[in-house]
Amino acid sequence: MATYLRKHVHGGMYFFTVVTGRRNTKLAKDLSRSCLREAISAVSATHPFTLFASVLLPDHLHMMWRLPDGRDQDYSTRMRLIKSTFTRMYLRRGGREGSPAESRQRHGERSVWQRRFWEHTCRDDLDIKRCLDYLHWNPVKHGLAPRVIDWAWSSFHRFVRLGEYPTDWGGVNPCPGVEMPE
Repeated sequence: MATYLRKHVHGGMYFFTVVTGRRNTKLAKDLSRSCLREAISAVSATHPFTLFASVLLPDHLHMMWRLPDGRDQDYSTRMRLIKSTFTRMYLRRGGREGSPAESRQRHGERSVWQRRFWEHTCRDDLDIKRCLDYLHWNPVKHGLAPRVIDWAWSSFHRFVRLGEYPTDWGGVNPCPGVEMPE
């Protein structure tokens, strides 16, 4: 089993990308959104974190979390629990996972999600803002919405209500040259 070097910062802010297995577009469905919301809520109740921002696209999810200061910083366990809790709920409620690759079949693994996730530790306030802009711009980047405000499954709407962004923000790519795993 691979050992990944992960940076852990007490009270840190992290940017995550999680992708569905075989880029299946299952996340665009009401069932998926409901199961994901419940899974995140259940995991954060037992393994605290604050979901700072998120955007849900048909085949992947970007999230920013703040982990509690002075507590465990094990975001890998939190992500594993979110993915496994979602998978159980989703399949129990009639969701389909498709046919798993041969290697997954050999290991008895589900294929709802890709095996891993991508993580970036935010270094400072400017990095947090860059990640937040990238996250909110993502539906426009992928051609899923003409404007950021038009994508319903994004924390952008909450940030507008808080006065952090104007409603017309993102008419032009706010983070040219910034590339993160999709």
